[in-house]
Amino acid sequence: MKVLLLIRPENGDERNSYYQKAITSFGGEVIRVCDDATEEELLKKLKGVDGILLPGGDIIGNWDFYLIDYAIKNRLRLLGICQGMQSMAVWKTGRDLVGIGGGQHNNDEDDYHHFVTIKESSKLRQIIGKDYIRVNSFHNFTVYDGGNFDVVARSDDGLIEAIENPDHPFQIGVQWHPERMLEFEHDLYSEKLFRAFLEKKN
Repeated sequence: MKVLLLIRPENGDERNSYYQKAITSFGGEVIRVCDDATEEELLKKLKGVDGILLPGGDIIGNWDFYLIDYAIKNRLRLLGICQGMQSMAVWKTGRDLVGIGGGQHNNDEDDYHHFVTIKESSKLRQIIGKDYIRVNSFHNFTVYDGGNFDVVARSDDGLIEAIENPDHPFQIGVQWHPERMLEFEHDLYSEKLFRAFLEKKN
C-alpha cells in the first residue's frame, strides 16, 4: 500500500522518521511530500497512493485541508495524528483550535500519560479491541466537535481523543502519538492501529 506522508518542516528529521518507520514496518511504501510543495508537486505525488497520513506538528499545514478533501472525495484511507486529527476536526468548520495549557496532555511523547475511553460501536474500538486504554500525550490544543467526523474517544477529563468517518473503512484521527509508542514492543494498540491503516481495503 502506498501512503502519502506529509512532511512538516517543524518536526525535523527525527520526528518525521517515526512516521516513515511506522508505515514501512507494516509493509507500506512511503511517498513523501513537504508541506511547502506546490500544488503541481502534490498532485504528482498523489497519483496512485492508497492512503494519506497527516502527522503531528505545530500548526495546521498548508495542505491539510486539501488532503482531507482529496481523501474523502477519492475514498482513500486517512490517518490523522495529533495535529493531523485536529485538522480533520476543524476541516470545513471555520472553528479555531482551543488552547489547553500544560498538564497531563502536554508530556513526553514516549511514555503513557492518561487513559482514553473508546466508543463501543466505533471502528476504532473494533481495531483496538478494548474500550479503555492508556496513551501518550503531547499537545497544547484541543478541538470542539465540529460534526465532520464522529467523536469516538475522549480522555477522562473530556477532551476529544479520536474521531472517525463512519462511512469509510479507515478514515480515523487520534490525538495521541502511536508512531512513537511503536518503539515500545509491548504497545499492541499502536501496532493494531497501523496494521489496520495499512490494510488495502476500501
